[in-house]
Amino acid sequence: MAALMIINYDVFDRAALDAYRAVAAPILVGPSLGTAVAISGATVDLGEGHAAGSDTVVLRYESVEAAEAAYRSEAYQAVLPDRLNATTPKIALIVETLD
Repeated sequence: MAALMIINYDVFDRAALDAYRAVAAPILVGPSLGTAVAISGATVDLGEGHAAGSDTVVLRYESVEAAEAAYRSEAYQAVLPDRLNATTPKIALIVETLD
C-alpha cells in the first residue's frame, strides 16, 4: 500500500527553509522516489490536540518502507538539521493509505 509522509512545522527562518528545500527536494521527490502532494503555508488548525504549525508538507510514496527509507537515508539525514534549525517542528509521521 502507498504511504504519506506528513511533516508540519512553524517557520521562523523562511530563507533558510527555502535553501533546505532546494537541497532536500531531489533527495525526497523524483522518479522512483516520492511525489509531492502538498507543500503549503496555509495550514488550518481544526483545534484538536496540540496546535498545528503554519506549514505542512505531504509526500506520497509507494509504501511505508519506501517513505521511511527516504527519511532515514544518509543523504536526507545530512540536510535534516537545516530544516530543524529553520523551523519549530510540530509533527512528522508516515501513514499508510487505503489504496
